Amino acid sequence: MLKPKIGFLFDVDGTLTTFKRNDSVVDLLIINDLELIRKKKHPIGLVTGRGVDWVRNFFFNHINETLREYILIFGEYGLVNWYKGKKIRKQIKKEIKENLFLAKDEFTKEICEYLELESYVSYVAPDKRSLWIEPKELMITYRSLPFFGLIPERFLKIINPILEKYSDTLKAYVSEQALDILPVKESKKTAAEKAIRILDPNKEIELWYAFGDSESDEDMALARNGNVKFFKIETSMTSDLHRIIQKILAGGTF
Repeated sequence: MLKPKIGFLFDVDGTLTTFKRNDSVVDLLIINDLELIRKKKHPIGLVTGRGVDWVRNFFFNHINETLREYILIFGEYGLVNWYKGKKIRKQIKKEIKENLFLAKDEFTKEICEYLELESYVSYVAPDKRSLWIEPKELMITYRSLPFFGLIPERFLKIINPILEKYSDTLKAYVSEQALDILPVKESKKTAAEKAIRILDPNKEIELWYAFGDSESDEDMALARNGNVKFFKIETSMTSDLHRIIQKILAGGTF
Protein backbone atom coordinates (compact mmCIF):
# COMPACT_ATOMS: atom_id res chain seq x y z
CA MET A 1 0.00 0.00 0.00
CA LEU A 2 1.44 3.36 -1.02
CA LYS A 3 1.98 5.94 1.68
CA PRO A 4 -0.01 9.16 1.21
CA LYS A 5 1.87 12.26 0.11
CA ILE A 6 2.12 14.54 3.12
CA GLY A 7 2.98 18.15 3.98
CA PHE A 8 3.67 20.09 7.18
CA LEU A 9 2.30 23.36 8.56
CA PHE A 10 3.77 24.83 11.75
CA ASP A 11 3.00 27.68 14.09
CA VAL A 12 6.30 29.14 15.30
CA ASP A 13 6.09 30.73 18.78
CA GLY A 14 5.77 28.12 21.49
CA THR A 15 5.55 25.34 18.90
CA LEU A 16 8.90 25.31 17.14
CA THR A 17 10.41 27.41 19.94
CA THR A 18 10.47 27.56 23.72
CA PHE A 19 10.33 30.70 25.88
CA LYS A 20 12.99 32.18 28.14
CA ARG A 21 12.66 35.64 29.69
CA ASN A 22 9.82 36.48 27.28
CA ASP A 23 11.84 35.68 24.15
CA SER A 24 11.51 32.74 21.77
CA VAL A 25 14.40 30.29 21.98
CA VAL A 26 15.04 27.96 19.06
CA ASP A 27 15.24 24.23 19.83
CA LEU A 28 17.97 22.75 17.63
CA LEU A 29 16.33 19.32 17.89
CA ILE A 30 13.36 20.76 15.99
CA ILE A 31 15.67 22.32 13.40
CA ASN A 32 17.05 18.84 12.75
CA ASP A 33 13.48 17.57 12.31
CA LEU A 34 12.77 20.29 9.74
CA GLU A 35 15.92 19.34 7.86
CA LEU A 36 14.82 15.70 7.81
CA ILE A 37 11.39 16.72 6.47
CA ARG A 38 13.12 18.70 3.72
CA LYS A 39 15.34 15.76 2.78
CA LYS A 40 12.22 13.63 2.39
CA LYS A 41 10.83 16.38 0.11
CA HIS A 42 7.68 17.06 2.13
CA PRO A 43 6.59 20.72 1.80
CA ILE A 44 6.91 22.95 4.88
CA GLY A 45 4.96 26.13 5.63
CA LEU A 46 5.20 28.35 8.70
CA VAL A 47 1.69 29.59 9.48
CA THR A 48 2.38 32.19 12.14
CA GLY A 49 1.25 35.43 13.70
CA ARG A 50 4.88 36.55 13.69
CA GLY A 51 6.03 38.89 10.96
CA VAL A 52 8.10 37.75 8.00
CA ASP A 53 11.02 39.95 9.03
CA TRP A 54 11.16 38.39 12.51
CA VAL A 55 11.11 34.86 11.10
CA ARG A 56 13.80 35.62 8.52
CA ASN A 57 16.05 37.61 10.89
CA PHE A 58 15.64 35.49 14.01
CA PHE A 59 14.32 31.99 13.42
CA PHE A 60 16.08 31.57 10.07
CA ASN A 61 19.41 32.51 11.64
CA HIS A 62 19.44 29.03 13.15
CA ILE A 63 18.96 27.05 9.93
CA ASN A 64 21.16 26.48 6.90
CA GLU A 65 20.65 28.28 3.60
CA THR A 66 19.16 25.25 1.84
CA LEU A 67 16.47 24.83 4.49
CA ARG A 68 15.92 28.59 4.57
CA GLU A 69 15.09 28.56 0.88
CA TYR A 70 12.86 25.49 1.23
CA ILE A 71 10.54 26.77 3.96
CA LEU A 72 7.81 29.26 3.01
CA ILE A 73 6.53 31.82 5.53
CA PHE A 74 2.88 32.78 5.90
CA GLY A 75 3.24 35.56 8.45
CA GLU A 76 0.77 37.83 10.21
CA TYR A 77 -1.96 35.20 9.75
CA GLY A 78 -1.18 35.05 6.04
CA LEU A 79 -1.34 38.81 5.51
CA VAL A 80 2.38 39.07 4.76
CA ASN A 81 4.16 36.11 3.16
CA TRP A 82 7.60 35.11 1.93
CA TYR A 83 8.02 32.89 -1.11
CA LYS A 84 9.75 33.01 -4.47
CA GLY A 85 12.47 34.99 -2.73
CA LYS A 86 10.36 38.03 -1.91
CA LYS A 87 7.86 39.46 0.52
CA ILE A 88 4.26 39.53 -0.71
CA ARG A 89 1.53 41.47 1.12
CA LYS A 90 -2.15 40.65 0.83
CA GLN A 91 -4.29 43.37 -0.67
CA ILE A 92 -6.77 44.54 1.95
CA LYS A 93 -9.41 47.25 1.77
CA LYS A 94 -8.40 50.86 2.34
CA GLU A 95 -10.95 51.14 5.18
CA ILE A 96 -9.33 48.25 7.04
CA LYS A 97 -5.84 49.74 6.67
CA GLU A 98 -7.09 53.08 7.95
CA ASN A 99 -8.82 51.43 10.90
CA LEU A 100 -5.67 49.49 11.81
CA PHE A 101 -3.70 52.73 11.83
CA LEU A 102 -6.27 54.64 13.88
CA ALA A 103 -6.97 51.78 16.27
CA LYS A 104 -3.29 51.22 17.01
CA ASP A 105 -2.91 54.82 18.15
CA GLU A 106 -6.05 54.61 20.29
CA PHE A 107 -5.20 51.23 21.82
CA THR A 108 -1.63 52.23 22.59
CA LYS A 109 -2.63 55.51 24.20
CA GLU A 110 -5.34 53.83 26.31
CA ILE A 111 -3.07 51.05 27.59
CA CYS A 112 -0.16 53.40 28.29
CA GLU A 113 -2.34 55.89 30.20
CA TYR A 114 -4.21 53.22 32.16
CA LEU A 115 -1.08 51.29 33.19
CA GLU A 116 1.29 54.30 33.26
CA LEU A 117 3.62 52.87 30.63
CA GLU A 118 5.79 54.10 27.81
CA SER A 119 5.51 52.29 24.48
CA TYR A 120 8.46 50.26 23.25
CA VAL A 121 8.59 49.05 19.63
CA SER A 122 11.03 46.22 18.94
CA TYR A 123 11.44 42.51 18.24
CA VAL A 124 13.60 42.30 21.38
CA ALA A 125 12.00 42.29 24.84
CA PRO A 126 12.49 45.47 26.90
CA ASP A 127 14.47 45.30 30.14
CA LYS A 128 12.02 47.51 32.00
CA ARG A 129 8.26 47.84 32.48
CA SER A 130 6.92 48.99 29.09
CA LEU A 131 4.18 48.41 26.58
CA TRP A 132 6.03 46.06 24.21
CA ILE A 133 4.75 46.52 20.66
CA GLU A 134 6.05 44.10 18.05
CA PRO A 135 6.67 45.62 14.59
CA LYS A 136 3.98 44.45 12.16
CA GLU A 137 2.85 45.57 8.71
CA LEU A 138 -0.86 44.67 8.51
CA MET A 139 -1.84 43.88 12.09
CA ILE A 140 -1.17 45.02 15.68
CA THR A 141 0.64 43.00 18.34
CA TYR A 142 1.18 43.75 22.03
CA ARG A 143 3.51 41.19 23.56
CA SER A 144 3.41 39.82 27.08
CA LEU A 145 5.79 40.81 29.88
CA PRO A 146 4.48 38.58 32.69
CA PHE A 147 7.37 39.41 35.05
CA PHE A 148 5.93 42.95 35.19
CA GLY A 149 2.31 41.78 35.34
CA LEU A 150 1.72 42.90 31.76
CA ILE A 151 -0.29 40.11 30.17
CA PRO A 152 -2.46 40.04 27.01
CA GLU A 153 -5.73 39.41 28.88
CA ARG A 154 -5.17 42.63 30.79
CA PHE A 155 -4.51 44.59 27.60
CA LEU A 156 -7.66 43.21 25.98
CA LYS A 157 -9.82 44.19 28.94
CA ILE A 158 -8.52 47.76 28.73
CA ILE A 159 -9.07 48.20 24.99
CA ASN A 160 -12.32 46.24 24.63
CA PRO A 161 -14.57 49.35 24.64
CA ILE A 162 -12.50 50.84 21.82
CA LEU A 163 -12.29 47.55 19.92
CA GLU A 164 -16.09 47.34 19.83
CA LYS A 165 -16.05 50.53 17.75
CA TYR A 166 -14.02 48.71 15.11
CA SER A 167 -15.81 45.36 15.39
CA ASP A 168 -16.97 45.43 11.75
CA THR A 169 -13.39 45.39 10.49
CA LEU A 170 -11.06 44.26 13.32
CA LYS A 171 -10.91 41.41 15.82
CA ALA A 172 -8.57 40.26 18.59
CA TYR A 173 -6.79 37.00 19.37
CA VAL A 174 -5.30 36.57 22.82
CA SER A 175 -2.68 34.01 23.86
CA GLU A 176 -0.13 33.68 26.66
CA GLN A 177 2.46 35.49 24.54
CA ALA A 178 0.56 38.25 22.76
CA LEU A 179 -2.58 40.18 21.98
CA ASP A 180 -3.05 40.30 18.20
CA ILE A 181 -5.49 42.61 16.45
CA LEU A 182 -6.15 41.87 12.78
CA PRO A 183 -8.83 42.14 10.07
CA VAL A 184 -11.97 40.15 10.89
CA LYS A 185 -11.76 37.86 7.86
CA GLU A 186 -8.19 36.72 8.54
CA SER A 187 -7.28 33.69 10.66
CA LYS A 188 -5.00 30.67 10.78
CA LYS A 189 -7.65 29.00 8.59
CA THR A 190 -7.23 31.53 5.78
CA ALA A 191 -3.45 31.48 6.26
CA ALA A 192 -3.39 27.67 6.03
CA GLU A 193 -5.52 27.78 2.87
CA LYS A 194 -3.03 30.16 1.29
CA ALA A 195 -0.13 27.95 2.39
CA ILE A 196 -1.73 24.83 0.91
CA ARG A 197 -2.55 26.60 -2.36
CA ILE A 198 1.03 27.81 -2.80
CA LEU A 199 2.88 24.76 -1.44
CA ASP A 200 0.77 22.28 -3.41
CA PRO A 201 -0.27 23.96 -6.69
CA ASN A 202 -0.91 20.61 -8.38
CA LYS A 203 -3.01 19.27 -5.48
CA GLU A 204 -0.81 16.22 -4.92
CA ILE A 205 -0.66 16.32 -1.10
CA GLU A 206 -3.20 13.95 0.41
CA LEU A 207 -2.65 14.82 4.07
CA TRP A 208 -1.30 17.90 5.85
CA TYR A 209 0.00 17.71 9.40
CA ALA A 210 -0.45 21.01 11.26
CA PHE A 211 0.94 21.93 14.68
CA GLY A 212 0.31 24.79 17.10
CA ASP A 213 -0.01 25.68 20.75
CA SER A 214 -3.06 27.99 20.86
CA GLU A 215 -6.75 27.96 20.07
CA SER A 216 -6.24 30.20 17.04
CA ASP A 217 -3.80 27.61 15.63
CA GLU A 218 -6.57 25.00 15.68
CA ASP A 219 -8.25 26.92 12.84
CA MET A 220 -5.68 25.44 10.46
CA ALA A 221 -7.72 22.23 10.58
CA LEU A 222 -10.65 24.11 9.00
CA ALA A 223 -8.83 24.80 5.72
CA ARG A 224 -11.23 23.94 2.91
CA ASN A 225 -8.67 23.14 0.24
CA GLY A 226 -6.78 20.36 2.01
CA ASN A 227 -7.10 17.44 4.39
CA VAL A 228 -5.48 18.82 7.57
CA LYS A 229 -4.82 16.85 10.75
CA PHE A 230 -4.06 19.23 13.61
CA PHE A 231 -1.95 18.48 16.70
CA LYS A 232 -2.12 20.86 19.63
CA ILE A 233 1.26 21.02 21.36
CA GLU A 234 1.51 22.41 24.87
CA THR A 235 3.41 25.69 24.77
CA SER A 236 7.19 25.14 24.60
CA MET A 237 6.87 21.32 24.72
CA THR A 238 9.12 20.85 21.71
CA SER A 239 10.02 17.35 22.91
CA ASP A 240 6.41 16.30 22.26
CA LEU A 241 6.52 17.87 18.80
CA HIS A 242 9.79 16.07 18.03
CA ARG A 243 8.28 12.73 19.05
CA ILE A 244 5.24 13.21 16.81
CA ILE A 245 7.29 14.34 13.80
CA GLN A 246 9.59 11.35 14.15
CA LYS A 247 6.63 8.98 14.32
CA ILE A 248 5.04 10.53 11.21
CA LEU A 249 8.27 10.34 9.24
CA ALA A 250 8.71 6.72 10.29
CA GLY A 251 5.30 5.93 8.79
CA GLY A 252 3.40 5.79 12.05
CA THR A 253 -0.31 6.56 12.35
CA PHE A 254 -2.33 8.58 14.86
